Amino acid sequence: MRPWAFLALLALWPWAALAQDWATRDFCEAPPRAVSASDFAPHDLARLEAAAADIPNGLGRLWRIEAPGGGISHLWGTYHVSMPAILDLPDQVRDLIANADTVALEIDFTFPDRESFLMQYDLPGRFRDPGDPFAAEGGLDLSYLGPEIEGWVYDRLYDYGVGEDVLYVMTYAGLAELLLSDPCEDLNSGTIPVQDDYIHTLAHIAGVEVRGLEQPGEFLTDLADDEETAKAIIAVYASYLEPQDTPDARIAAFQLYLEGRLGLLAAWDAAHLEHVYRAIGAEALALTDAYLLEARNTRFLERLGDDLSDGGVFLAVGAAHLPGETGLVAMLQEKGHRVARVPLPGEIE
Repeated sequence: MRPWAFLALLALWPWAALAQDWATRDFCEAPPRAVSASDFAPHDLARLEAAAADIPNGLGRLWRIEAPGGGISHLWGTYHVSMPAILDLPDQVRDLIANADTVALEIDFTFPDRESFLMQYDLPGRFRDPGDPFAAEGGLDLSYLGPEIEGWVYDRLYDYGVGEDVLYVMTYAGLAELLLSDPCEDLNSGTIPVQDDYIHTLAHIAGVEVRGLEQPGEFLTDLADDEETAKAIIAVYASYLEPQDTPDARIAAFQLYLEGRLGLLAAWDAAHLEHVYRAIGAEALALTDAYLLEARNTRFLERLGDDLSDGGVFLAVGAAHLPGETGLVAMLQEKGHRVARVPLPGEIE
């Protein structure tokens, strides 16, 4: 199994959802603990660690950014879940949030006006063009997933209260957006925030300006004319719906995050996709990462503009955005910033 929500966004789906049968309260809230090799079955932990060693900047959640002009900012890798251990931020991180000039997040999910609030229910690109969509020939074709994984998607749709008939009116981008949500987060939806929203709340309490680096509807806009990438994202996130007998893999993923072992999480992700889909798994993950990580990392830095030069920015994005040759750490270094890891208690040195 792949660690849920390591690179997930928050889906902007308006309907309340029920968790899948395996995603019970006990399963979802099992606390982190020391990992063991069996947690990674059917994958070999030693091989995953060897692959992780080849991923640049694969260790560390917090990084200090020194701009060429001397401005100091910080980069923090989040995990998009509401697990208490994930919300229990290190004191140093809390202090950086409270004393920042700006907290920059992937998306600001607050609404600037009433129109924006209403638009969340019908963002363009989620459904097919108006008219009589049921007269269209067929719905979305998910046969490329294989019958078992296609069934997992149908189960998830029924959890949302819509069933597979919604595929007659939905776009591939709309389905991809829906599947970004972790089934375990259904249980806390609307009450307990995931870590990114918790950081937003802490900044709000401290009176710190919060900036969203993307608009809520940009995911749908980006993928409106890129069906290939949308279908790849569906494949990747559908694979994470695999029913689980135990929460061991989920627990291990949380523990690796708390230890700052982001490269190992990425290596595990790649192994999972290869195991589930064989040859097409690597291709689906490459297309997914090219958009969700690389393209969006480029956009994040473009929209930050001169803010990093001035310093005082606390940049908090999903932890999967940090490591790798096209991760934010490498991109910042390429732009002339000095980026250094800040070790935290509990992390691997």
